[in-house]
Amino acid sequence: MRQVPLTESLLSDRSIEVTAYLKFLKVAVERRAVLKAKDGAVVLPLSQELTHTLKANLVLLLYSATEATLIQLLDEMHEVIGNNCSSADALNGELLRVVLKTVKTDKNTTVLKSAAPLHQSLFSYWITDWQGRTSAKDKRIDGISGSVDGLMFYKQLRKFGVVAPTPDDRPPSHLTSPALQVVKKKRNLLAHGETSFTDLGRDLSVETLEADSLAVFNTLHSITAEVDKYLRDQRYLAQPPAPAAADTEA
Repeated sequence: MRQVPLTESLLSDRSIEVTAYLKFLKVAVERRAVLKAKDGAVVLPLSQELTHTLKANLVLLLYSATEATLIQLLDEMHEVIGNNCSSADALNGELLRVVLKTVKTDKNTTVLKSAAPLHQSLFSYWITDWQGRTSAKDKRIDGISGSVDGLMFYKQLRKFGVVAPTPDDRPPSHLTSPALQVVKKKRNLLAHGETSFTDLGRDLSVETLEADSLAVFNTLHSITAEVDKYLRDQRYLAQPPAPAAADTEA
């Protein structure tokens, strides 16, 4: 049974959206392309400057899909873990640190006032805290907003124990792509007003955008599959200690 169906559905919808927009772009950048309305009574030539703006818009579509995927994965990880566990003691070491970090924000000492055993109160507080974040904005914790690329995915997944820390503390190659970093940087240039849509789009080709789109979605699918396997294998739970080696006669 798939553990992250909502993320998979989101990726499917966003991929369809981007594919449709790419098809439109391919036509829009053709010489003498026009838009017609009212049975041809209104005709708008698509100037080269306008097509630059249209190309830049695709960057926003790709970044939106990337950030939405991370938030949805976090949602589904909390849901699955919350439905299959009830105690902080049962969690793996990485995830236990996340719980304790969240509890540090408990200004009303909700955990200490609970009648439940402490290990259950800790876990309940962590799950309830996430469930109380009703908007995507509230869920963009730890500086997620505007900064999602391969490294951000790695940092978030590492905290849950989905991936192990790497020697250089960088994401494994199969869970990242240079396209994620490119999309994030270009999105931030637009969002922070450092460049105009026209100027940004001037240096973009439809072929490059198409290649980046493919790379972004391939990577997001790989990340989603990794999380799905993590949840199916219940790797969020603490592993039992390895049996002691039997004594052997000298």
